[in-house]
Amino acid sequence: MAFLVVEFVLVMQFLWKYLDDIIGKGISFGVVLELIFYFAIRIIPEAVPVTILISSVMVFGNLAEKYELSSMKSAGISLTRVMMAGLLLAIATSGLSLFASNYLKPRANHKFLKRYVSIKKQDLTLNIEEGVFSQDFKNFTIKVGEKGGDGESISDIIIYDNTGPDKNRLNMLVAQSGKMYADGSTQFVMDLGEGEQYREMVPADKKNDNYPFMRTNFKSYTKVFDMSEFDFEAESWNKSRKKYDLLNAIDLKQSIDSFDLNIAKNISKNRYSHGDLLPITIENEKATEVNEKEKLPKKVTAALEEKDKQVKANKKKEKKKTPLTQDTISPLEVKASLLATFSQSDATKLTKTMKYLSDTKMNSLIKNTSDNKILGSSKNRFTLRLHQMFSWALICTVFLFIGAPLGSIIKKGGYGYPLLLAIVFFMLFIILNIMGDKLTLSGEVPPILGAWLPNLVLIPVAFIITYKALKDSTFTEFQKIGAIIKAKLTK
Repeated sequence: MAFLVVEFVLVMQFLWKYLDDIIGKGISFGVVLELIFYFAIRIIPEAVPVTILISSVMVFGNLAEKYELSSMKSAGISLTRVMMAGLLLAIATSGLSLFASNYLKPRANHKFLKRYVSIKKQDLTLNIEEGVFSQDFKNFTIKVGEKGGDGESISDIIIYDNTGPDKNRLNMLVAQSGKMYADGSTQFVMDLGEGEQYREMVPADKKNDNYPFMRTNFKSYTKVFDMSEFDFEAESWNKSRKKYDLLNAIDLKQSIDSFDLNIAKNISKNRYSHGDLLPITIENEKATEVNEKEKLPKKVTAALEEKDKQVKANKKKEKKKTPLTQDTISPLEVKASLLATFSQSDATKLTKTMKYLSDTKMNSLIKNTSDNKILGSSKNRFTLRLHQMFSWALICTVFLFIGAPLGSIIKKGGYGYPLLLAIVFFMLFIILNIMGDKLTLSGEVPPILGAWLPNLVLIPVAFIITYKALKDSTFTEFQKIGAIIKAKLTK
């Protein structure tokens, strides 16, 4: 009973969010029930924890209200032993929650979205209502003043075209009458008559603040919209912000590994050194020297080689006498001596090449860093979704240790007081869950902490309430506060 009540309350989200897009647009009642069924499957992981909470408060509240719990305690049966059957049911329910999150919810999401998009594409003329600005087509806003009884004839049409690079410039089409229909499954056509088009043009001189304005009159105009954007293909969800809702735990883990691999690749691309520039340039310089030597006579070449040997031998002797250390040559001197080894033209080319490579690598560094931020944000979403599966499953057991002791303390059964307390704790769970989502997506906390935040807060609360129930104590502090408030109000 508690599960059906919670499901009904949560299904109301569907009625508020989607029903306005479906009812009154030629969709059969069976299709509406199908969408509601898919949505009900989607929310099972959210409904199961509050079900455990409500039912445990009601059952143990009834036992305590009729003094059956007191009789059990007087017979030597502890509260933990009485809770054992409920604990087994809570563990089984946690398994059901994990199964629903890992298998049922992704499939239901896929079926729901596929059916919902196919309904919107089935008869697009039904989505355009009288006197309402429709944004079904990307970068277009359409308003129809009146629609004929046949569903195709229209009048007082306004179309705003925002496909241009500057969306602040006016591009507007107005027509007195027309006809709209779907041409197959790829095009939506609007045949318009007796209208005008207004456009703000780009000025020839960008420094001029005056924008030319063009007005065109027409007797007939055919506007064709592409309906391919309504196609529901599996690969199109790769760019979806909520693709993680369509994946199970294994797929989520593989996606997280892919994000880690791409991030590692971008980091490795950022590790670059210009050390490969110098050897290439030196090799070119050596090749030039060899070519120049080949042009000389053999006697001259031999003399030059002998001279090079003597110079190298003298350098070795000087190094033995006065060895060079890091302190003897500054980085500035090294740079100057390096450029001095090249000719003026080669040094200029080398400097320009290094400048070009530095700018190229800097742009690559900025791009890779930006990509890593996007990949990191996506990874956090997927990691959050993966851990929420297990977090929502564990919270079922945690809610048993909140609901059962709470029912034994308040000693009230039924759907009154216990339901109120259950709603308070469930609201706390929802608030903590939303807080964890927001903190994770903003990068304030790691996704694992954001997913387990409700458990980290509610487990100590469950421990305190269970301890109070085992000691047969009441919440005297809350009773005192309630008595003070009541006294203040009665004055």
